[in-house]
Amino acid sequence: MTPSPAVHPGDLARWRTEHPDLRVVDVRTPGEFAVRHIPGSYNVPLPDLAEHRDELTRGDHAGTPVVLVCESGRRAGMAESQ
Repeated sequence: MTPSPAVHPGDLARWRTEHPDLRVVDVRTPGEFAVRHIPGSYNVPLPDLAEHRDELTRGDHAGTPVVLVCESGRRAGMAESQ
């Protein structure tokens, strides 16, 4: 699977307005998240992502759009592959 392209901050802001149920999942470490993160985003560190797969893809959240973020896009791409 080819990772999705980077998202411009302006596009993310627009998507959040157009899709109030959109979830922004930050896959960086808790320490990185504590220093700086997108307001309203959730922190699910990449090593813990598999544990939260059902939570992110099934039940009340099935079909809800998700944007994966990190500092450079590398970990977000790895998370998307999972």
